[in-house]
Amino acid sequence: MLRSLPLLLLIARPASAARYDPDFDRAALRASATACVAKIVDATGRPLTPEQTPAITAGVDEGVRQAALAAAAARSLDAVARRRDTEMAAGIGAVDRALKELSEPVAAERARATKLAGELAALEEKIEALPDEARDKLRPAAAKAKQGLLSAGEKLRPAEDALKTMGERALEMKEARRAGLRRLIELSSDASSTTLRAESLPPAAAEVQERLGALTAEPSTRTRALEKIEILRGVARLLFGGADRACNRADEYRRVSASFEDAAGVFEKARPAAVSAAAGPFLDETQKTLAQIRESLKKHD
Repeated sequence: MLRSLPLLLLIARPASAARYDPDFDRAALRASATACVAKIVDATGRPLTPEQTPAITAGVDEGVRQAALAAAAARSLDAVARRRDTEMAAGIGAVDRALKELSEPVAAERARATKLAGELAALEEKIEALPDEARDKLRPAAAKAKQGLLSAGEKLRPAEDALKTMGERALEMKEARRAGLRRLIELSSDASSTTLRAESLPPAAAEVQERLGALTAEPSTRTRALEKIEILRGVARLLFGGADRACNRADEYRRVSASFEDAAGVFEKARPAAVSAAAGPFLDETQKTLAQIRESLKKHD
């Protein structure tokens, strides 16, 4: 019954965590990945001579350090997005429970009103078949019952409209999460790629430094060093590519998350109307009036 609806205010609300904002991790990831490539490319672009080896080594080491920072930012970016997905999943669960708990009593009262309307219609047929004097005495009671049903309907409609809005927003929330999952999978893949490239850089850098330590006047030593340098540069560029894609996916995920939050906000705004219906007293009074009409009709059987 709707008279117990205030208890439904205790139903858990959808997750209302702070708005998902990946800007800090995105900025850190992009900056570190950019610095990694720049340091390695600039350092290894120096003349390959024993005199330049310390400067090249220092630049490569700094590139490796920036790669480690990029990996940490990528892991954080992925973790924050995953937490947001967990929040959205919890929010959808709360929304589904709220809709069920709020819809059932409203539907029950609507069904009760429909049943009473059917009973009233049947009684009105009997009233209209009575002699004039008896009919005129019972018509006011029928009108009172009809007005009670109209008043009950006026109380139920705002709740039904609110529930309709809540149901539509719940579907939007579910669609937003589905869209977000696609971005999250891509983001996680790109973040993982960035981390793997960062882990591949130290051994690649070590091989470059080994070749630099073996530089002599022999051209072949320079050729072997260049081969390792190209591998190192390739790994750094792949790291940057994965980082750039992860940043883009995080930005897309932010937009999806915002859509989810906006829908959840509308859902919450509609909630008070869904729990404020008070049709019960009007239906109770109508039911009493119909019972009185039946008793009066028995006298004319």
